[in-house]
Amino acid sequence: MIDRKRVARKALRNALATRRRVAASRSQPVCVYDLAEQLGVEVMFRPETSLGGMYVKTSETILIPANRPPGRQAFTCAHELAHWLFGHGSRIDETAVLEEEHQSNSEEQLANSFASYLLMPPWAVREAFGRRNWVAQTNDPLQVFTVAGQLGVGYETLVQHLYHSLQLLTLTQMEQLLRSTPKRLRQSVLGHDNARHLIIVDRAWTKIAVDLQVGDLTILPTNVRLEGRSAGTVGDHPLCTLVEARVPGITRVQACDGSWATYVRVSRRDFIGRSIYRHLEDPDVEQSQTD
Repeated sequence: MIDRKRVARKALRNALATRRRVAASRSQPVCVYDLAEQLGVEVMFRPETSLGGMYVKTSETILIPANRPPGRQAFTCAHELAHWLFGHGSRIDETAVLEEEHQSNSEEQLANSFASYLLMPPWAVREAFGRRNWVAQTNDPLQVFTVAGQLGVGYETLVQHLYHSLQLLTLTQMEQLLRSTPKRLRQSVLGHDNARHLIIVDRAWTKIAVDLQVGDLTILPTNVRLEGRSAGTVGDHPLCTLVEARVPGITRVQACDGSWATYVRVSRRDFIGRSIYRHLEDPDVEQSQTD
C-alpha cells in the first residue's frame, strides 16, 4: 500500500529543490520547457499519437506528442522530468498514466505528484489568485481558467489540484467547477469556439511569457502596444484587447504608460522538433500567411 502523504511530501520537497536549481522562486509560474533546458534535459515534440509521453535515459531526452493540448503537454513534460530526476530509467507512458493516480505504481504516482507541485506549488497558486484579489474557494470558472493559463496547466488539472493536493476546495465546489469546460469558457468569452486555445492575460500576469501556437488567441489588457510580427490585434473585446498568434517568433507587449509588460512567444501549430527552437521565426509559416 502506497503512503500517499509520504509520496506527496517527497514530491513537493523535490519540486521546490528543482525550482531552486534554476533560480525560480516557489511562488512564480514557470515554463517547464525552459526549466528542462536549464537542467540540461532535451525536450522534443514528436508526431506521436499512440503514447502520452516518453523519457529516454540514454540521451536524457523527453518526448512530447505534438498534437496534445498545451496544458497536457506541459504536465507531461513535468511528469517525464520526474523520471529523470528520480533516476527511474527510460519510460514510455500511456495517456492514462498521466491522468490517473495509479496507486499500484509508486513511481508513476510520484511523477504525477512531482509534476503537480513543480507547476502548481501552493505558494504560486495562492499568489496567482491573491494578486487578483480572488479567493480560490469562491472563484468562478473563468477566474480559475485565467489562473490555469498563467500557470501553464489545463483547467481541469488546476481544479483537481485545488481539491486533491491543496485542499482549497470542497468536493461540491470541485464538482461545480468541473461542470464548466475550456470549450464552454472560450465560447462564453469569445462568443464562438473558433480558437483551439485561449489565454486571458491581465496586469497581474508577471514573471512568465505568454506562450501560444499559430492561430491561438489571447486577451491582453487595454492600452497596450505590440512590438513584433508574431502576434497582432484582431479587434476589441469587452474584457480587453483580442490578439491572435500569427507566425512563429516573439512579440513584446507593453502598456502605453510603461507600467506593465510581457512577451508573447509563438510557435508553429503542433510544432515538431527541439523545444529550444519552437519560437524561432519560420519563413515557411510567414509565406503561408500571405499565399
